[in-house]
Amino acid sequence: MEIPLQAPVECTDGVCGRSEYVLINPVIDKVTHLVVKEDSSPHTEYIVPVDLVTETIAETIHLRCSRAELEKMEPFIETTFIKE
Repeated sequence: MEIPLQAPVECTDGVCGRSEYVLINPVIDKVTHLVVKEDSSPHTEYIVPVDLVTETIAETIHLRCSRAELEKMEPFIETTFIKE
């Protein structure tokens, strides 16, 4: 299954945001999570397990969770490491 970036994401009860990133486990070289950014303020980004993706149709990602369930997921916080 392909996961498009910058695509609308729909929960079971309506549109909830857009896909921002995919997270890959480098050990198994497999996509494990999707980062979904809320459409509404404060535009929180959530880490969503890829097994909650039910389908991608016409550049839209459908999730098997409600917006309330999405808001309970772990927020995505981008961190940059600089090796000296």
